[in-house]
Amino acid sequence: MLFLVSTSDQKSLVKSIIIKHHSYVPTTSSVGRRIDWLIQYQDRIVGMIGIGSSVYPPPKDLLRYLNTTKLEYKSIFNSIANNWRFCMSERIPNLGTRILKELRTQAPIEWEKKYNNKLTHIMTFVGGGHNGAVYKADNWIEIGQTSGLPAHKSSSMKWNSKEQLKEKFVKPTGENRKIILIKRV
Repeated sequence: MLFLVSTSDQKSLVKSIIIKHHSYVPTTSSVGRRIDWLIQYQDRIVGMIGIGSSVYPPPKDLLRYLNTTKLEYKSIFNSIANNWRFCMSERIPNLGTRILKELRTQAPIEWEKKYNNKLTHIMTFVGGGHNGAVYKADNWIEIGQTSGLPAHKSSSMKWNSKEQLKEKFVKPTGENRKIILIKRV
């Protein structure tokens, strides 16, 4: 059902699936670690799922759930993956939870093979009016929400320079919040 992406053709297919079918963040860019899989169902490709580096700075609810400080989080950062995309081109009943179960089986193995770190948790963010039902059906825990930034303002500790961050800094306003879900693997 899940096939590790390794060739340039497979990577192109992943990009195409995201651009055509991801409902609220159709971008294929990511920074840091990343492992993607294609989803096959009855001899056809029906989607993709991928994990990548965790997030920094960490949301307060994540720190609270992990019972750690921001400083301590740095030491466990590489043992947490972010489910950066999960995108299906077709609606197939119950397939989502089966994919998440298989991801939880394959992800720790592939993460350790590729990055030499043990994977302990996979987290995800759900936004855009979605409720994370497929994750909740797989018993992921909702641990809170992001603070939320205005839709017209965004910045990234990974993408923007120190100078750009100073220019773009805005306090959270509660708009554009995302639900944080996590699963121990």
